Amino acid sequence: MRRQLLLALVLFSLPVAAAATVSSQPGDTLNRLAVRYGTTPQVLTGANPALPQGVLKTGTRVTLPPTPTRLWTVRPGDTLSAIARREGTTLAALVSANPGLDPQRPLQVGQKLTLPSRWAGAPRSSATPVVRPASIRVTPVMPVTGRVTTPFRDGHEGVDLAAPTGTPIRAAAPGVVTESRFDAQSGWGWTLVVDHGNGLQTRYSHNSANLVPVGSRVEAGQVIGRVGSTGNSTGPHLDYRVTVQGQPINPFSLY
Repeated sequence: MRRQLLLALVLFSLPVAAAATVSSQPGDTLNRLAVRYGTTPQVLTGANPALPQGVLKTGTRVTLPPTPTRLWTVRPGDTLSAIARREGTTLAALVSANPGLDPQRPLQVGQKLTLPSRWAGAPRSSATPVVRPASIRVTPVMPVTGRVTTPFRDGHEGVDLAAPTGTPIRAAAPGVVTESRFDAQSGWGWTLVVDHGNGLQTRYSHNSANLVPVGSRVEAGQVIGRVGSTGNSTGPHLDYRVTVQGQPINPFSLY
């Protein structure tokens, strides 16, 4: 009895993140939402018992269950990848849980990191596979080394990487340039899109300059543009987006 009381007190003392509510997008199902938010269909069903199992109506409000907030104090030798493996989560989930964290910079001993929920990196069932396109034959290249100012989340289907104007933008993987234009309609400014085959595309936006024309064949790591702040932007950064068969995925899931 005493042990149960102590356990209850410990759990009660843990900070708990408020339940988040997101809106479904066209074609969304509980399975698809589970993949996007790093959980399982069973967890979403438990938090939303009235939702149907098929395709959801666009704009349906879906509750993501609250979870205890956990912190990690960086130790000597720690890396983001090692912490993610140790905690049973993913690098993408760890970066998303820490806005402003630059995954390209070494961690500092004593630095505090917010850990994702335990189920954020839990194994998925066969019905909700992790999407890693077969067209990726080499380790993808991060297009820009910069601080994450906006992570992948509901309403922002990419990551914003802050970097000085003129910083080289590199192709994430081999492919063919399918767009190289100023996109005023979407507010993305100078934008490049590269098709990597098998339904995988990467998009690079708000550039100060596009350095490759439509139809160009590019290699992984090749400089294809320069960071800027064109279009609807508040400062120099790269808006980096990845889609598979037209479905947005977290760019960090490729790495």
